[in-house]
Amino acid sequence: MTMEKKFFHIAAFYKFIQISETDLVAVRTAIENFCSANQIHGLAVMGREGVNATIAGSSEAIAQFKIFIVELLKVDEIQFKDSVAEKMPFARFKVDVRAEIITTKDETLLHTDSEGTHLSPREWHELLNSDPDVVLVDTRNFYETEIGIFEKAIDPKLTKFSDFERFVEREALPHDKKLLLYCTGGIRCEKAVPEMKRLGYQNVFQLEGGILRYLEEFPNGHFKGECFVFDHRVAVDQNLEASKTYKLCPHCGNPAKESVNCTECGTAAIVCSGCLERADRHSCSKNCAYHLRRKSAAVSIAG
Repeated sequence: MTMEKKFFHIAAFYKFIQISETDLVAVRTAIENFCSANQIHGLAVMGREGVNATIAGSSEAIAQFKIFIVELLKVDEIQFKDSVAEKMPFARFKVDVRAEIITTKDETLLHTDSEGTHLSPREWHELLNSDPDVVLVDTRNFYETEIGIFEKAIDPKLTKFSDFERFVEREALPHDKKLLLYCTGGIRCEKAVPEMKRLGYQNVFQLEGGILRYLEEFPNGHFKGECFVFDHRVAVDQNLEASKTYKLCPHCGNPAKESVNCTECGTAAIVCSGCLERADRHSCSKNCAYHLRRKSAAVSIAG
């Protein structure tokens, strides 16, 4: 008799909604209590502008959470990006309260200024099929774009999202063409679009639901490679299944696929291409890298 595989259900979502300083404590406590009672793990970022989260649990628990969070935030609906994994992608559940639910370091950027710019995955897909003059801009960080990107998209090679403004000023993107912005789940674009409008760009659109929602409808479409996600799956493939190619680099946490034998202890390990260029990071852990650096320093002193 074969055992049926158990899958963990994962839901990513964000919702911009004004939450008072007083209500933040109550909302946070309610979310923590619900997730604890229903064995849900994940990460939620909260602030006075809303909630941004990815959670994982049983199918029943995630279904109940979706009902719970809509009622808790007193909104009509929330758009969830769903996937599954054979292993729990989070070690625990954590809530972070921050000034912004997506860090821009500029609280004058309002998500309301992006209204009317959303393209559904189908509209996005059809536009890419029909208009060769559109300009695609990836708003994610460099370690995300290295493993997957839309065809012909401009890669700003960002280290952090707050660098996006400098990229736009430096790049001098065309004002006379449609500019299509995208990110993992859509939330970065809610702030990137207002940023571009403030810099004089008006013909700007964003992919609603981001890459994750696009892959739900168009696997093996215009997005090539895998999509980095911020949990233990590292990335998801074209079918939104946990990556079989990438692991987390033990040194920097970026997606990694380069095989090495630890120079310190001999353990087989996977590191990213950036860390592969450093001799001390031909190692299986930060601890082994530390001992390799100490040995190298001792040799230099002795020499």
